[in-house]
Amino acid sequence: MEFTKEHMRFYIFMCCKLGELAKLIHETFQTVCRDCACSYQTVYRWVKEFNEGKESLSDCPHPGRPKSCVNEQTIASIKKDIDEDPHISVRELSDTYGLSYGTVHTIITEHLRMKKVCARWIPHLLMVDQKSERVRSAT
Repeated sequence: MEFTKEHMRFYIFMCCKLGELAKLIHETFQTVCRDCACSYQTVYRWVKEFNEGKESLSDCPHPGRPKSCVNEQTIASIKKDIDEDPHISVRELSDTYGLSYGTVHTIITEHLRMKKVCARWIPHLLMVDQKSERVRSAT
């Protein structure tokens, strides 16, 4: 049986109510859970919070961008845009949807399982004086 965060927090909560110390709780986790045991700092933080009156076993909301930007609707919209224009760049999609470059790249590669097979090459056109300068510098 694998212990979830909620299992561990409940055990910490119960031990706090019994007056046990964080060190003893952590040692118990290491004995029982071995590799999946949470760190001493985590146990200490939860013991402190429970002793200060916290009774909820859930995490507080974290600041920052919500992970909800990668959802089925966004993935479908990006797929539609790629189907319409297979040469569209990740940067263009990033600007269109207001997502980071990395998020759009992750959607394309991991969720849509696509990769760039053949890059589109654009010829580099040189002016006459630029061509002569290249010839002169090559000799």
